[in-house]
Amino acid sequence: LPAAQLPEDARDAARAPAGDGVSGTVWLDFKPGGGGEPGVVDPGEKGLPGMKVEAVSGGKVVAEATTAADGTFSFPAGSTPRDAVLRLPASNFTEQYAGVDWLGPTLVTPSIIGSYVWMWAGFAMVLIAAGLAGVPRELLEAARVDGANEWQVFRRVTVPLLAPVLVVVFVTLMINVLKIFDLIYIIAPGPTQADANVLALQLYLSSFGGGNDQGVGSAIGTLLLLLVLPVMFFNVRRIRREGRR
Repeated sequence: LPAAQLPEDARDAARAPAGDGVSGTVWLDFKPGGGGEPGVVDPGEKGLPGMKVEAVSGGKVVAEATTAADGTFSFPAGSTPRDAVLRLPASNFTEQYAGVDWLGPTLVTPSIIGSYVWMWAGFAMVLIAAGLAGVPRELLEAARVDGANEWQVFRRVTVPLLAPVLVVVFVTLMINVLKIFDLIYIIAPGPTQADANVLALQLYLSSFGGGNDQGVGSAIGTLLLLLVLPVMFFNVRRIRREGRR
């Protein structure tokens, strides 16, 4: 807290006078120019006036006090149980700065989807274009001669001939979607990551991102493997079936 932001009525911190009740001092434990002993009211350190202090016992606030200009406060005798804990409630402080939340819960998921499509559209287009180049033109012309319109040619001739390529694209993108991590971790700001959470991101957060729960991370990894295995088996069977032709 810079000195310029201290309340105008802030005075030098003082030790709370001894009495029958609980007393103390709320002060800025910082001395301009350095020096001083941490946790001790040193000369030149300022008290924080107007701070609310709560006495909590059994999860409930049993007494409240407000600091004076020198940061001192006191509770009347008998107002605080022996097991009471003193705390400064959050109302004393301004909300911490969490960055510019330019992607809120409404936009974060569409933004990630758009980025993913932009990344992998080229891969899909190259494979599909290669498949289209291999479609025999004679079959398309024969369908048109038989009276099929363009939609019928596309649906009845082109798509069935492109089925192997479309399956490759679908299976590859399905596996990538199941294990997507980097886009969400980079694009989604910290406050909105929960709104765009996926299994791979939760695996990282649980194991290495502060959760420190490798058991949950291992369970999520096993679940991801079980989700990917059917897709892999389907792809392997398709490749073997095509190899026998």
